[in-house]
Amino acid sequence: MENKKYQVRIRKDVTLSPEIQESLALLGGGTATEIQTLYGNFESIHEAFEKMANMPEMEEYEIISVILYDSDNSDQLGDDFDWDDVA
Repeated sequence: MENKKYQVRIRKDVTLSPEIQESLALLGGGTATEIQTLYGNFESIHEAFEKMANMPEMEEYEIISVILYDSDNSDQLGDDFDWDDVA
């Protein structure tokens, strides 16, 4: 099976960080998150989730999205997507 490139966006709550608390106090309170974008090559989306689930470094993060990052995303966009209208 051929590897495909996936874009994974993850989010971590940083509201309790002392530096963030100081900034939030100036803004009148609220919450703060850190968002990161990762790219990886996997055989399937199932493999991508499986590998991320077994990484201790990912425990504090929530997966926001996983997108097939390929030159032809017609599988995600549908057969009726008109590429000529994008440019």
